[in-house]
Amino acid sequence: MEKKTHKGDKPDPESLTNSPGRPKKPLSTGKYLKDDPGWLGPFNSMVWQFPNSMLYITLVVGLCVYYTLRQKGYSTSPFIGAAVVEVLLSTDNICLFHQIFEHFRVPREIRPGLLFIGTPFMVLIRGLLFFALKGIYDYLKPLMLVLGAFCMWQGAYVFYQTIIGEEEDDDDPSNSTIVKWAKGCLGGRMVDKYHGSAIWVYVEGILRITPMLLVIVVIELTDVAFCIDGVSTIFMVDHVHVSTLFLGDIVAACLVRALYPQLAGTVELFPDLNYSVACVLVLVGVDMCSGVFGHDFPPGFLALAMAVLFTLGMASSVMRGVCRKEEAAAAEETKALLGDSKYGATK
Repeated sequence: MEKKTHKGDKPDPESLTNSPGRPKKPLSTGKYLKDDPGWLGPFNSMVWQFPNSMLYITLVVGLCVYYTLRQKGYSTSPFIGAAVVEVLLSTDNICLFHQIFEHFRVPREIRPGLLFIGTPFMVLIRGLLFFALKGIYDYLKPLMLVLGAFCMWQGAYVFYQTIIGEEEDDDDPSNSTIVKWAKGCLGGRMVDKYHGSAIWVYVEGILRITPMLLVIVVIELTDVAFCIDGVSTIFMVDHVHVSTLFLGDIVAACLVRALYPQLAGTVELFPDLNYSVACVLVLVGVDMCSGVFGHDFPPGFLALAMAVLFTLGMASSVMRGVCRKEEAAAAEETKALLGDSKYGATK
């Protein structure tokens, strides 16, 4: 007999994944939102409850920086120019971040924190590129080629899976190729399960690292390549007002990261967007590989392609009647799970 949920009752996390007629797992089970031993738990809880919070915060910070520059008499044109170029160049990056999370089977609840924790490193790398390092691109060409090939392979893989109708329902990170390799190298010093957003845990009094560390390393290596691509293009726009360019670039890069919850939720709701993500990944890979040989795509091309492809993906999902409306309901139920959370969710 079907169990009824009365008004005011807290939904069972397991019911969100095992309900009849819901073959695909929802955006989140709420498990790590209520019980996360990592220090990023409160942050992930906030982002899940208020997906636009980081976007609004970034916009407010950006406006404050802009008006501060104006008040101090600095030219704001480089700030705006750097921000616009960075947004155009980096919007497609969140597709790659999304696919990296999928490859490592990172639980949806803890993904926003992974991008947040990498922000200081991203700022440091961009600062070095803007103010200190010269000619670093030539030394990192192999990384660009490897990352470009990875993007194309992931795009082709997503496209193939979507065509044959196969979805990865396996949430076990130990099945990831990179996790298997790291486990082979580190042995017992690494656990192959996630413990919320914790990067390391103590097992029987012994320090062990989690797959979260591997995800952070891959995300930051990706960031390095994206930083080089973005900074080199921004310097073509203006190479005199370096400090102002740097501030505009950082604000825009943080803005793009803040858009990830919207992208992830949209892909879940509109299944045909998987085709769009696959095409964007292939285009990013081609751009990175061809850029090594001096044949970059025009600035803004990937952002425009992403906008067109995502529009087509959403329109196709609507016209074919395959929108996963139950995912939105599951997301609302997950928010309700936070009502008695130790992180003080609103009631």
